[in-house]
Amino acid sequence: MTKNQILVPTNFSRQAEIAFKQSAFFSSKAKSDVFVLHIIPNLRKIDNNSNAIEIIQNRMDNLINPMMSLINGKINTRIETGKIITQILKTEREIKPSYIFIGTDIGSKPNSSTTLRILNHVDCPLVVFTNRSDKTGCDKIVLPLDLTKETKQKIDQTIKIAKIYNSEVHIVSATSFEDDKMCDTIKEQMNQVKSIFNKLEIKSQIKLLKTKNDIEIMANEINDYADDIDADLIIIMTRQETKLQKFFVGSMATKLIRKSTVPIMCISPKIAKN
Repeated sequence: MTKNQILVPTNFSRQAEIAFKQSAFFSSKAKSDVFVLHIIPNLRKIDNNSNAIEIIQNRMDNLINPMMSLINGKINTRIETGKIITQILKTEREIKPSYIFIGTDIGSKPNSSTTLRILNHVDCPLVVFTNRSDKTGCDKIVLPLDLTKETKQKIDQTIKIAKIYNSEVHIVSATSFEDDKMCDTIKEQMNQVKSIFNKLEIKSQIKLLKTKNDIEIMANEINDYADDIDADLIIIMTRQETKLQKFFVGSMATKLIRKSTVPIMCISPKIAKN
């Protein structure tokens, strides 16, 4: 097991290439190893072409070589055959990476459900990259807050990324202003989170987004805000422990991932031990 390793599945698409480049930039800052995985979904493609493996290895070399000087750790490559999701999850269980960096079109269709299905089964944070992800740093992070108790896990990851990149964190909440008590509670929570960043000398801002009590509208507001400030990353939770929380946050995560033009770090909450 590598303590700090990034798993990067690639199908050599534009978004997968961006995911790999971002893993190299992250490695240069965090001294991470990078593990690049390509999956051939149809074994017959190899059977019918004895040069297939060599061609794929050459494509992997062409992907990796221009970024070798940035990678501040080891780099490993692997070619597997089989179902894409199955092989990614198998490799994740084997190498236990700290992060998975993945393009939104790693499946058969752009913005397919492949990414969503993967993040429902992995334990490490999964960073989803879209077309507008070619920047070399992470100057601004958007941290959406809600009232769930797993907020600390999200904050811990935000602190880690913000320190690596010297990022400014934008603490946001998309909230209906119809419930004054809930609104006050969220404001209080946002201020508490900001005080944590202040103590760590991480720059932060607070923004309360006025929305209707509708998941899709809330997700759109968060995405629009991230676009307006030219954010580099949105950090969200993907699952929660109770049925109500799982429905709300799972639906919110789905909306954000499908529509965002900003990379999204998806964190699966760990069940708290009593």
